[in-house]
Amino acid sequence: MRVLIVEDEPVIQKGLVKMVQRYPASFSAIYTADDGESALEMIRREEPHLVLTDLRMKRMDGLELCERIHREFSHVQVAVISGYNDFQYAQRAIAYGVKRYLLKPVTQQDIHNALREIIAGMNENIVSLQKYVGWAEKLEESIWMLQKGDMDRLLEESKRSCLFSGLHVLGMTSVLKDCLNMIVGKLAQRGWHPQISSGLSSSDIGKQEALNAFGAVLDDIFTQLQLTRKGKFKDPIEEAKAFIDMHLSEEVTLEEVAKRVGLTRTYFSALFKKMTGETFVHYRIKKRIEEARKLLAVPALTITDIAVQVGYEDYPHFTKTFKNFVGMSPSEYRSSFGIE
Repeated sequence: MRVLIVEDEPVIQKGLVKMVQRYPASFSAIYTADDGESALEMIRREEPHLVLTDLRMKRMDGLELCERIHREFSHVQVAVISGYNDFQYAQRAIAYGVKRYLLKPVTQQDIHNALREIIAGMNENIVSLQKYVGWAEKLEESIWMLQKGDMDRLLEESKRSCLFSGLHVLGMTSVLKDCLNMIVGKLAQRGWHPQISSGLSSSDIGKQEALNAFGAVLDDIFTQLQLTRKGKFKDPIEEAKAFIDMHLSEEVTLEEVAKRVGLTRTYFSALFKKMTGETFVHYRIKKRIEEARKLLAVPALTITDIAVQVGYEDYPHFTKTFKNFVGMSPSEYRSSFGIE
């Protein structure tokens, strides 16, 4: 976390810097500015998470700075340190979103208490990642299958459904980083390791910008995967169908096939229905009956043997299923070929 201290008295400024440095939770950077205008330039350039500012300064005073921050950088948290015990100043400061109003002279304990309260408020909206696991899994699957449209749709839906509406921008960035780590980890489990040239920025310039940055990283991963495969990608549904066709005599489950092609059970089931127009179970039965019809044309094979070869240990069940699909029993079908 980055902190900006705005104070025009050099001695006081140095003292505040030391107090902040002594806070138990270390900060990644502590910046200083002598007045409001310099502070705004620093905010634009360094994008601090928290600003501690005096009120009475030359050029732009602290209240005007608070108003500008509130209007232009609403995600930045502000605490005011002032030697003026004036209720009107406090009222205006609070109206501009100021989180704490401290009177000089401030002690180190005052500063630390203010930092603790403000940081707790910034993090209180971070929720369990479990809410976002399904979203991240779908994103990973769309990348793995090179379904750019699905990936873009999922990103767009997160905006329309207000997926991150309950989070402060820092919390949202934290969750997006966790989601990215999850996506990269799942891709690695599949045997492919993307190169992440630049992670999500911790600048927290806004929720939309954070989500755009997340999308840009996914776009880069997607492009890397495309270049890696160079047209050699196996369609997961075609791969699944081929596996089913080769194991008709076995009771292969939906979970087994989904795992084999690297998809979750739920997603694979929905995708299979979407791409083939039929359920996994219906497809498997259809292929078994098609194979049975071929084998019934071979006189040397008994109907019982054929039933077993296409996955039916229960002969009556095989007969019933065959008749439902073909319109006649296996023996009637075989008789149509002149085979007794």
